[in-house]
Formats: sequence, C-alpha cells, structure tokens
Amino acid sequence: MILFGCLFAILRLFALPISILIAWRLGFIQIASNWDIAYLTFWLGLFNIIIRPLIQVFLLLFSLPFIISLGLSKTVFDLIARYVVLFFANSIVLYLSCKLLGITISNWSLATLTISVSAYLISMNASASFMTMGPKGPSNPASKKSEGSDVIDI
Repeated sequence: MILFGCLFAILRLFALPISILIAWRLGFIQIASNWDIAYLTFWLGLFNIIIRPLIQVFLLLFSLPFIISLGLSKTVFDLIARYVVLFFANSIVLYLSCKLLGITISNWSLATLTISVSAYLISMNASASFMTMGPKGPSNPASKKSEGSDVIDI
C-alpha cells in the first residue's frame, strides 16, 4: 500500500508541470526553457499555498454585495462564489508568478482555464486510480464470488 501512496504522490506532484506544458503547447504561455517550467511550478505552488486563500477571501468579500444585490438563487450564488472567484484567484496567482519570472501570457483566461482544469483532471485521475488500487493490485469486483447473493454481474 505504501508503493501506491508513493505513486499517487508522484502523479499529484507532476500534475501542475504537465498542465503548464499543456498550456505552453497550446500557445497560451511563452516559455523559453525547461527550467522556466520548474520555476513557474514552484512559484505557482508557493503562491497557491500562501496568497491564493487571501485573494479568494478578498474577492469574495469584494463581490458579495454585488452578488447579494442581484437576488440570485442559492445555487447560482454558490456557483459564483466557488468557481468564478476561484477562476479569478487562479488567474491572479498565475499573473503574479509569470510576472515574477518574466514569462509572457498570450491569453490569460485560456491559460488559467487550461492549467486549472488539466491539473484538476490529472489529480482526480490519480485519486481515482489510487482509490481502486488495493494492497494486491487493482480490485476486480467481478472476480469476487459472493455466496448466496442475488446480484447478477453483467
């Protein structure tokens, strides 16, 4: 089980650099060298830990009167409060990291969306594959024979 935990940690570790590579290959970020990817990954990770929560609180408090004055339903309010604020917080963190390193962002919205969504999908794929792996390898529910069960496996 420790081996699977290490593989899970390695996949999570490389989720952000892979998502930066995807944004670079799509042309949303201009990166000069491979070391810039490593530096950008480091600064994005550091800013995500330290600065992004503060930016999210500030953006939520700043936009709260506007959102409340619209009289939106709870579902729409939750959607705006979670995802829109998170998108803008991620874009501010990406802008600060790229400005610190001198990296040019050609399309900030698509770069933010690409990095955020691809890092999330890679991390969730790693989480899902880790959860289905047991100490003896992948679990196969069809191979488990339960006596007296009325369930038909298809």
